[in-house]
Amino acid sequence: MSTELNTTAEDGADLTVEQLRAQTRLLAGELPGTLRRITLRAGSLSVDVEWDNAPAAPAAAVAPAAPVASAAPPAQAAPAEAQQPPAGVVQVTAPLVGTYYQAPSPGADPFVQVGDTVEAGQQLAVIEAMKLLNSITAEVRGVVHAVHVQDGEVVEYDQPLIDLVPAG
Repeated sequence: MSTELNTTAEDGADLTVEQLRAQTRLLAGELPGTLRRITLRAGSLSVDVEWDNAPAAPAAAVAPAAPVASAAPPAQAAPAEAQQPPAGVVQVTAPLVGTYYQAPSPGADPFVQVGDTVEAGQQLAVIEAMKLLNSITAEVRGVVHAVHVQDGEVVEYDQPLIDLVPAG
């Protein structure tokens, strides 16, 4: 299912980009089902929203679109993800807004899984933004402790993606 947001305010004035973002966040929180994609366009101020209409937990629909402090999503996550990471963990975060992919192509094995040992510079995931694929790489050698996002999930700037425990 998808929808388009009207870009004219009630008083007839055009909306600013910031107002458009705020209205999009509100809309994302009210959608039934799981949020699949949100596209904002600053040129003509349009919004495309795509979601699965099947019932889902509200936290799954809101987490990718809301710019919430990084402590909030784990509190709403499943109990397995609520575990505290060990001291010294290196958190890999999203360098941009886009769609997170854990594998090089649909149906392929993921780049990394929990428990895998990775080398500095090794590719961990891909974020697609504006039809460009951006590699997400490890900055340190370590073991994958947690993966915080699902394949195909929309991620926000600086959202935690993967936790690495440095190997030394």
